[in-house]
Amino acid sequence: MFRQPACFPRPASLPEGSMRKPTQMPHSPGTLPKPRKTPRQQRSQATVGYIVEAARQILYSEGVEAVTTRRVAERSGVAVGSLYQYFPNRDAILARLAEEEVIRESAAMQQYFNEIRKLPIHEHLLLVSNRIVETERRMLAFGGDFYRRYVQHYQVVQRVGKINAGEILDVETLLLDSQKNLELHGDEICETDLKLAAYLLARGIPAMLRSMVSERPELLASPRLSLILSRLSLAIVDGVKTADPER
Repeated sequence: MFRQPACFPRPASLPEGSMRKPTQMPHSPGTLPKPRKTPRQQRSQATVGYIVEAARQILYSEGVEAVTTRRVAERSGVAVGSLYQYFPNRDAILARLAEEEVIRESAAMQQYFNEIRKLPIHEHLLLVSNRIVETERRMLAFGGDFYRRYVQHYQVVQRVGKINAGEILDVETLLLDSQKNLELHGDEICETDLKLAAYLLARGIPAMLRSMVSERPELLASPRLSLILSRLSLAIVDGVKTADPER
């Protein structure tokens, strides 16, 4: 049995409304909120660290609505005026926190994928689907509106690669990693066009999840989602069939 590596804390519950169907049109990708200035000296770097850690504690203990500049300042012990020297608003704080969490989770996900890489293809794809869906659900802890707006940037799976886990990877790197993984399972795969299969796995599945987050985030709660994604993945590679544990 393989044990998933530790990842960022699981919130007690998702924020109210984060899994509901949006009542408005999906957001177009937004411009990422940016800090007001970058800390250079050790003392200012420590101040920013206190701010981000306070935001993390509030987010996972009370939910995204509780993350306000005033609450973060109180929890961190940093004066509100000093906080505004670095972050113009709460979204800028959330953006910095989300970036740190995505980097941490992408590295953990890469380690996990390495551990399961040589499992039979049907087991491998199901575990990959499970992990990706769990991560998407956790990222919704940042609030449905925030994550839907910036999912193009913060989707963890697009940062998972052997070269630079944590950074947004270029398409060629993603495809190369995907194709190499398929080559390890050559005797279990009937599809001969591995480049095409690798593209559909590396780009198609994440694209579907991005659309789901943006348009119908409540569907992420379905207990059938991981299994359906693994079936799609198996169909792409024409691999051995996975058994449905509920049938």
